[in-house]
Amino acid sequence: MPSGNLSEQHISQLERQGCSADDWRLVTIASGSDLSRINDVHFSGTVSVGNPSGTRTVDGVELPCGLSHATIADCTIGNHVRIANVGSVVAGYLIEDGVVIQDVGSLSVAPGTPFGNGIEIEAINEGGGRGIRIISDLTSQAAYLQGALRHNPEFVKKLSSLIDTKVSAAKTEKGVIGKDARVLHCGSIQNVMIGPAAFIHGAQSLREGTIASCVEHPTEIGEGVQATSFIVAEGARIDNSVILDKVFVGQGVKMGKGFSAENSLFFANCEAFHGEAVAVFAGPYTVTHHKSTLLIAGMFSFYNAGSGTNQSNHMYKLGPVHQGLLERGCKTGSFSYLLLESHIPAFSVVIGKHFTNINIPNLPFSYIHEEQGVSKVIPGMNLFSVGTVRDGEKWPKRDNRKGPVKRDLIVFDVFSPYTVEKMRRGRDELLALSESVPKEKAFITYGGLQLNRLLLKKGAKYYSLAIKRYLNAKVTDRLKESLTRERDWKRAVASLIPSVALTHSAEWTDIAGLLMPRDRLGEIEQHVINGRIATYDQLLATFQSSYDQYPELEWRYLYDTFLKEYGIRPDGMTMDQALKAIDEWEQASSSLHGMILEDSKKEFASFARIGYGIDQQEQDRVKDFEAVRGTAETNGVVQKLANEGAAIPRQRAEFESLVASFSTT
Repeated sequence: MPSGNLSEQHISQLERQGCSADDWRLVTIASGSDLSRINDVHFSGTVSVGNPSGTRTVDGVELPCGLSHATIADCTIGNHVRIANVGSVVAGYLIEDGVVIQDVGSLSVAPGTPFGNGIEIEAINEGGGRGIRIISDLTSQAAYLQGALRHNPEFVKKLSSLIDTKVSAAKTEKGVIGKDARVLHCGSIQNVMIGPAAFIHGAQSLREGTIASCVEHPTEIGEGVQATSFIVAEGARIDNSVILDKVFVGQGVKMGKGFSAENSLFFANCEAFHGEAVAVFAGPYTVTHHKSTLLIAGMFSFYNAGSGTNQSNHMYKLGPVHQGLLERGCKTGSFSYLLLESHIPAFSVVIGKHFTNINIPNLPFSYIHEEQGVSKVIPGMNLFSVGTVRDGEKWPKRDNRKGPVKRDLIVFDVFSPYTVEKMRRGRDELLALSESVPKEKAFITYGGLQLNRLLLKKGAKYYSLAIKRYLNAKVTDRLKESLTRERDWKRAVASLIPSVALTHSAEWTDIAGLLMPRDRLGEIEQHVINGRIATYDQLLATFQSSYDQYPELEWRYLYDTFLKEYGIRPDGMTMDQALKAIDEWEQASSSLHGMILEDSKKEFASFARIGYGIDQQEQDRVKDFEAVRGTAETNGVVQKLANEGAAIPRQRAEFESLVASFSTT
């Protein structure tokens, strides 16, 4: 690093090379440096320069390190740095080793700026009241606490105090441009912290923000991007004229193609292109790819927005104060419309335009559609959709986060205490309605939707199958593990006693990707209030603990729910009861799996070939289709489903054989 003041000879050489300084006594350059690499530079204030040796790659060309054609004010510059062609000034930065800054309008920091930390985003409700303050290590869970738990003023106050501490720590006298970062061909960059290995190229304007980055997963900000009051996390990629105003962008997020957002948050692995977002809490894996798509005033996760998707949060009375909740795994079809307030249940599909307030949280996996202006629902239809199976498999594989720390804690399970308990409630509600609705009545209104009376028992049947499959699969799997460990039946089943206690084991919630019991969420609230959670990092550690404990917390739910459903305590299960459980699992699995397999084969039916073999005879149309799409016999997804279906009786036989090998004595 730089040491010592410049000699008269050094100053003379620099001046001959077009350099100047307000006060040369405040300028230091690393001893032994090649001063010929410093040309046409004006130094203002205190400037320290490292060794400018070496080269850096710029636009595919190897160029020498050094400083040229720039004004540099109050900066500390590391070794092997290239700064060239700065229109205005580089001011107020600690510039670490290997950084490249070239063809930039200006890059400056005012002392004491928080770099976007502490900015309050009015997400979920455009009318306010759910302000979420962003910080550089914000997680989807911490944001959820800020935005969703407004019923507890004391908790909100204490949580805000934890955020205050993080914001205060983020305020520094100098900004940082991290090691090996590149800032090329940009306009104005003001009060922006830039992480190591970040690649910023062609950005038009960046103000009041943080661009976190890491060597394992560099962050990229590209052409034409305009961002104000923002934080971008590691591994995000934002380019193609994206416009952001008061926005948090999480790890691994992709944005581009003119997308615009304001007062919104996008957490891990979201993708946003073409459209617009206003006051949106986009939990992990929220995806919007199309033009004319507006997401507004809502909370989403594992969500896919069809082209032209739109919502209305303004009743023209008290302003845009209405909000929506689309639970995890929802999809909206092309040009779908939702009137907010609405609450769409998990893993449901919305097709068409709906001018009613939908509220059906206990009917997950539903198909919500519109016929001649009437909004209707088919409960549980997505339980046997191949699309739901595909979604459950693709999300873990598409985790784009490559950094050492994955901040958002995500439980990917499609079937979980959260969704299964909703199905149990939905099943009971549908059966109760079936008993109470007169047989001469063809339709009923349920949660703002029209529901065919004949679908009441059918929907309940679908839910019952899914509940049976989940409970019996989990219990027999756990028992199988115990039987493999123990060679005594009583000891094996005794080990099924849960290791954790929950007062209300059936009450679960989805904290923006993290599934957890409401008991645990209540404990977090209380511990923040009483000071047991005294720092933001302790809050994150508490969430991490619940995430790590998810398998045991889930087992607590399973244990208690199996007892409710079957009147059997897993730790007291007999051999006959175990065989009955595997029988229930096989029947439910075979039934649902068969429906899913048939649904997948529809993709190869005659209607699917309509657009193939243009002006050809039928046999050539079939050949064209098969050349592009393959057949049901060659398609990987269909064959995987077929193989899984064939494995169901084999799994039952293996379990029965294991049970038969035991003696109760």
